[in-house]
This record gives sequence, C-alpha cells and structure tokens, in this order.
Amino acid sequence: MNIEHGLRVPMVGTPQNTGAYAKQVEANGFDFMWVPDTPLLAGLWRDVYMHLTCAALETSKIRLGPGVTNPITRHPVAVGSAIVTLDEVSDGRGEVPYGTGYSSAYIIGRKAATLKLMREATELWRGIFSGARTELGGLEVELNPPRPHIPIIMAASGPKALQLAGEVADGVLIMVGAHPGCVEWALEHVDAGMAKAGRSRADVRRTLVLTACVDDDRQRAIDTMRPCVGNLCRHRFVGELFDRAGLTPPDVPDNIPMPYPDLGHAVDWEEAKRATAWIPDEVVAAMNAVGSGAEIAERVQALAELEIDAIWWRDHGTWEHPDALMKGIVEEVLPRL
Repeated sequence: MNIEHGLRVPMVGTPQNTGAYAKQVEANGFDFMWVPDTPLLAGLWRDVYMHLTCAALETSKIRLGPGVTNPITRHPVAVGSAIVTLDEVSDGRGEVPYGTGYSSAYIIGRKAATLKLMREATELWRGIFSGARTELGGLEVELNPPRPHIPIIMAASGPKALQLAGEVADGVLIMVGAHPGCVEWALEHVDAGMAKAGRSRADVRRTLVLTACVDDDRQRAIDTMRPCVGNLCRHRFVGELFDRAGLTPPDVPDNIPMPYPDLGHAVDWEEAKRATAWIPDEVVAAMNAVGSGAEIAERVQALAELEIDAIWWRDHGTWEHPDALMKGIVEEVLPRL
C-alpha cells in the first residue's frame, strides 16, 4: 500500500513552537505537513508563512505548505512569492495547496473565490514557477532561478471544482468525507476534468482529507467528531454525495446556533457538539474515520483500493496540536497497513 501520509498542524503558540512540532511530525514518519491559512482567525492565528519557515528550518525531509491558502485574502502574486521563498528555505520542499477561501474570505467580508479566479491563479503560479515570462497585470517577470517542481494542489468538494482540479492542477485535495462511495464519486469528476484536458493518471496526484479520531471508545469518537460533518450536511450536493454512501441526508434545523468563530473552528468545541446534535451517529461514522486503530486501518485499506496517492490526516482541533491523532496513527493505524 504505497500511500503517503500528511498531518494538519494548526498554528499553536509562536512560529518556533510550530518548528519544534514539525520536527516531531517528521520524526514520526509523516511525508508532509500543512498548516492552515486563515489570518487572525479568532484573533489567535498568525501568519502561516512565518510558521512554515520555522518548520522548514527544523526539518529536512517533510514537504511543507499552507493547508490551504486561497486567492482572496492573499493576492495570487503574494502567494506565489511566499511559496517560492518557502521552497528556497526548505531546499525544495514547498507546496501550494489552495482552495476558494470560504473560511477565510468571510472574515474580511468577501465571498469565496470563483472557479474562474481559481483557474487564473493556477495558471499564474504555473507560469511563475516554471520561469516563463509571466504577466502580473502591470509588469512581466521571470523567476530566476525557476522552480517548476513546486506542486499546485487544488482543494475541491463540488463537481465543477473537482473537474477543474483534474483539468488544471498538479494535484487535487478531495474534501468529500471518508466514505469510499463518496470518494469514488469525487474521483469520477476529477477523471472527467482530466479527460477534458487530455491528461493522464500520472498528471494529477490524488490526496484525500481524512478527519479522524483514533479511540477504542467508538461512541466517544463519534461524539467528538460530530461537528466535523456539519458543513458537509449543508453541502449543495449533499443528496448526490450521501446517496453514494447509502445515507439519507439529515434534516437541517432552522437557525442553528453558530459557535465562534464558526462551526469547524469553534473555540468552544462543546458548544459545537451541542449545535450539531441533530446529525445521526451513522452519518458521523460514515463521513469520518472513527474508532479503534484496526477500524480506521480497515477504512484506509478500502480507500486505498480507489487508487488515492496520499491522505492528509486531521482531527477536530483548531487551537491545539493533534497529539492524540498523531500518536494513534503512528502506533495503532500505520502498523496495520
């Protein structure tokens, strides 16, 4: 089973703290580490690239990038410059995972990026990284020296975004839950985009976001991860997606109380759990990887049969390091794979 494994590590404390934690992540055998990029979220997060720089200085192998950045809160040219610099300081380990910026854009009163802007950003970064003469709007530049190896990885959930990722990106970050049926649905759309552009399987790396809780107490794991399904249950294509998992979408109550700053990043996770009590256990268990190490390893094996290339592991936390998840993956899940 030749799947790479990465870890989501939120900004906790200073950039030096992230650097020290990255050293642990690398020592535990992970292949990549991405740090979320939502500037000043709840007044607690800081600048992701300063944290990533410290991570680069404390490591020598793992690939590093923002998980994920966007073309809204940062102009694509600024993102390109930051990624090139990260790639230089890490000796070629920089990556640019990017999405529409939904969770970042609302902080500054903006809407998420359109697919048109996503396409334009991808083309701009590819031009810059390759060293081609690239039009920035008012000036042409040529990166010297070029860094064409930097992968451009587009996060996607809906059909059109998944197809666009297959068409233009070096990789797709699939965000549709952990059920094999849902992942298969997503890959069908990625394949459609690849076919449209005449691309081969090797042209697009497939990474799956896997929200997980390794806990022998399965019910406790389900209760912990329930809020992680909240936004998915309100997905525009939830009916089509859940049908592939053999699930019925739950009825979403009116006027759901929203924890601060939002459901997925709640400072008070107990409040988030109360706000999502309407989500059935079977939905939580299907769309997350929960339970013992053996149960989660079995889920990974089923997903591996879909020919994914990597898993980006994340827990429910935003304001602390994923210590329990990292320990569970390393000690309970990976040995079974």
